[in-house]
Amino acid sequence: MTERGRIGVDTSGAIVEVDATFCHTLNATAAILLGSNMLDFTAPADRERCRRLMRRVVHTGSPISTTKRLVRTDSSHLWVQGHLSIAPPGTEVCVTMIFEETMLGSGEVKPEALLKTAQLTLDARRARGAIFCPSLFADSAWDILLAAYVSEAEGVLLTPTDLEPMLGVGHATLTRWIRALEVQGLIEFEAAGDGRAGGAAFQLTCDAHQRFERYLSERYAVAVSAATDLERFR
Repeated sequence: MTERGRIGVDTSGAIVEVDATFCHTLNATAAILLGSNMLDFTAPADRERCRRLMRRVVHTGSPISTTKRLVRTDSSHLWVQGHLSIAPPGTEVCVTMIFEETMLGSGEVKPEALLKTAQLTLDARRARGAIFCPSLFADSAWDILLAAYVSEAEGVLLTPTDLEPMLGVGHATLTRWIRALEVQGLIEFEAAGDGRAGGAAFQLTCDAHQRFERYLSERYAVAVSAATDLERFR
């Protein structure tokens, strides 16, 4: 995998060391990055998990690797594999982070266009259910994935409880589909345990997010082409 840079952070997560590769990755100067908190350049939906992992590294001293999204200064996202480890004593650096690129999104369409495409798709499904009998078009798994993508892009993680009124699906049905999506490796929970079917927040996995962006990019391209064709009928 291609290395995307190295940084050192203090106990608060503030960047105190940064190399030129990481500056290039984020399209930012060292002057901008130094002193900023690493979470400021982390996708909102990944921040709480990264905060917990940082605390674990500091507490246990054991290195940890995780998949996350960096947010560049142009607001685009980059999937990376982050490797966190305790820094040698004697400096203000507490944890060293090394980032390697992994499982990129489509890169063809701006993030805001992908989000708008997902929102329109979800809105269309809701509008259909308001006009026709919703039970005629049951596709809970797809609706769950759509809602997860939109919420995550807006910086919010969903819980199964959130989805019940949003999708108009009963608790038992929703729980069954969420578990099936987890088994398929399409969603992951922020916390494990007996409460995961009720209140634990979840998000798309890295693989599911990549597939979704490929799908949305294709839908966006089709929509743009169709809009261009419609101009001829005006």
